[in-house]
Amino acid sequence: MLGHSHALSGAVAGVAAGIVLHLPDPRLAALAGFTAGMALLPDLDKCGSSPSRCLGFLSEAIAWITGRLSGGHRHATHSVLGIAAFTGLAWVSCHYRADWAGKAGLALLMTLSVAAALEALHIARGHVADVIGIAVAAAEVRYGYGLTLIPLATAIGCSVHVAGDMLTDSGCMLAFPLSKHRFHLLPEPLAFTTGTSPEILFVDPVLTGALLVLGGWVIDPGFVTAHWHSFTHTAMR
Repeated sequence: MLGHSHALSGAVAGVAAGIVLHLPDPRLAALAGFTAGMALLPDLDKCGSSPSRCLGFLSEAIAWITGRLSGGHRHATHSVLGIAAFTGLAWVSCHYRADWAGKAGLALLMTLSVAAALEALHIARGHVADVIGIAVAAAEVRYGYGLTLIPLATAIGCSVHVAGDMLTDSGCMLAFPLSKHRFHLLPEPLAFTTGTSPEILFVDPVLTGALLVLGGWVIDPGFVTAHWHSFTHTAMR
């Protein structure tokens, strides 16, 4: 799917996870923001993708190296192994934040994910997104707010990214490198090509609606519940 769809799905999953975990609103918002950005990480295997454009030559170089090491686009980074690797790297960066290597890893992770999410969601573009990403990364390295949520956000974000790409006709090699079989979540007639009408006219609106409903639930659970009961009552009449 497109970067916009991946970031939206990450935000939806992050809010849902925050509700399930009963996180206070500030930490729930942090988890949703982290997850929206981390949901773009698997596409670091492709030059020109949202995360690869964030830091110019540096991020493009990272994407080129990642693509070579992972076997190409939608290979290792879009597998169970890739999800585990990204999550492990996030955990190591957070766990060793006190060391220079940990600081560097956390700063790079946060800059890439935040800047990519801002651009994918059309909130900010180009150098503006990069500067915001660097600022957020610097603040995270300095203060460590919600630090324990970052590995969780990475696991959730990468997982929903892979699930989203499994809706497309290309599918994902979940068991790579043990198997190159491509797994799909939809039967062939329903699977769509990235960036085509089904994604733009159906997937994105559904994700946006889900994000609005979940956001409303966080703000006022009673309001959403009352309207849901009203809707189901009307539908059953």
